Amino acid sequence: MQCPLANLPLAQQVIATADPNFSSQRMGLYARLRSWFRTRMKSAVNGVLWFVHGCPRLLNAPPAFTVESLAAICTERNWPLLEEAQLDSEHVADCLSRVAPDLVVVLGELSSLPETNVTPGHGWLRARTNEVHTGVTRDLHIRIEHLAKPSGPVQDLSFVTLPQQVHDSAVGVALKADLITDDMLMRAVSGVQAGGAWQAATEVKRWLDDVLSPYLGQLGSSITAPAPAARRWYRSVWSLSLESVILCSPAVVARNWLRRLRSRYPVLILVHHLVSDRAHRMSISTEAFWRQVLFLRRHYRVVSLTEVSEMLLSGRGPSPAVSLTFDDGYADNFVSLRAVAAELDVPVSLFITTQPVELHKEFQHDVTKGQLGSFPLTWPQIRYWKDRGAEFGSHTRTHIKCGIADCAILREEIVGSKIDFETQLGDTPRFFAFPYGNRGDMSPEAAGIAASAYPHFLSAFGGENHPDQDQAHAHLFRKNAYPEPWELELELQSVFDLANGAKRALGMGDDRTRRAAQGAKPAVAAPLLAPPLNFEGGENSLLTEPSQGVQRLIKPS
Repeated sequence: MQCPLANLPLAQQVIATADPNFSSQRMGLYARLRSWFRTRMKSAVNGVLWFVHGCPRLLNAPPAFTVESLAAICTERNWPLLEEAQLDSEHVADCLSRVAPDLVVVLGELSSLPETNVTPGHGWLRARTNEVHTGVTRDLHIRIEHLAKPSGPVQDLSFVTLPQQVHDSAVGVALKADLITDDMLMRAVSGVQAGGAWQAATEVKRWLDDVLSPYLGQLGSSITAPAPAARRWYRSVWSLSLESVILCSPAVVARNWLRRLRSRYPVLILVHHLVSDRAHRMSISTEAFWRQVLFLRRHYRVVSLTEVSEMLLSGRGPSPAVSLTFDDGYADNFVSLRAVAAELDVPVSLFITTQPVELHKEFQHDVTKGQLGSFPLTWPQIRYWKDRGAEFGSHTRTHIKCGIADCAILREEIVGSKIDFETQLGDTPRFFAFPYGNRGDMSPEAAGIAASAYPHFLSAFGGENHPDQDQAHAHLFRKNAYPEPWELELELQSVFDLANGAKRALGMGDDRTRRAAQGAKPAVAAPLLAPPLNFEGGENSLLTEPSQGVQRLIKPS
């Protein structure tokens, strides 16, 4: 049963169409004209970039979601589909009779569903969230309920509050709400089928306590202060404009066309740290990362590190490819990063510093900078995420700089973190990323130990990874993940390297080290606002402490 796209909240429409410039019919004429102009300009830029890249074959971006595409999938798989116009007693009863469901899951309200004599064996599960106004104090509430029938008494299975964060936007909140709701529903469905509503409440509570609460515990209360000004680009517009001339130059275009003809595009790896809507010097907001991945998915094939290894060893790169990696292991990634990766179906790889995870303490490099309250992932979160397809690699035990020559310390950090992974996860990580990752942070002794312990180790001082069957590709190079597409594209196409080479030739110096050291910071787009939706609590609550959300289990020091 599918509600028409036009009836969804605006943020959900934007996510469903995967179009940041989506124009709803409910928007004013000026807003629609502005959206139309932006869409046309974006199409023109995309066409230019496609040509600059050598006109590669179409990549792996799926088509935008529509009710028509959903109907086609349902028809292909012989699944019945009812749209809103068909939600009357006759159609609903006929659908339930043909499907004979054991359990019905409803996202949103049940008010549009008519009564029917056909009752699922385990009743109905309903997930409800409120609409959030960004810029005002309004937290996100997620409630999971159980009903014997649509008009029957409501039993609350679980209730979670996600405090509003300083960089929240309507799109970012909707992405996080969808992810957490899906997580809770999966536990509730398993519990209902195993032992009814009480078992479902127990299953969801166990998941919240073991997996989600460490993330919620670091968030604190709602943020009422305005978000700090975000830095959009890390170079001047004048500098970026000049470097864009290099991007469109005959030399770069010819280079990419030759790569296409030879099927030898390099595989590019981006280094991030965390996706978060809290203020952090190395973070990018949920919506900004969603927009970044939409851009990457449009022009590059987004691949896992395992696929990177396979492509390099095959000697073939038939299309531009990029891999997304995240260092340190921040807990914010468990929701914000995972929400975008799940929505857009892209693989991600995370490098974990194991001692902060073991002790669940803030990273020392954050404490030194006065950045408190950002905790690492927990091993239950890592296991949960790993079981759902994420790749995890090692990042030493304590995040030391590995430019030293003391082999005993290096072995303790590099090999010791591998042992931690094997102990906790039961398998051996294949990838190791050097902390900081600059040339001075990788001594020959450290590189040798990493090469002997792992099939691949990664640095972060830039460079491309070229397919070649005759090389082992033990050392993989990573590039800086600038938040905005303009600067990011210039980095991916090595334009900054070309510009720096020209500066060195002219005796003007090289600014690459300074730029890379700045890291990617959040870029917050203008929020999409939607009207609030209030809901009332149900009766016969199964919660021991209803309407209070999950208690904070970890208080930042």
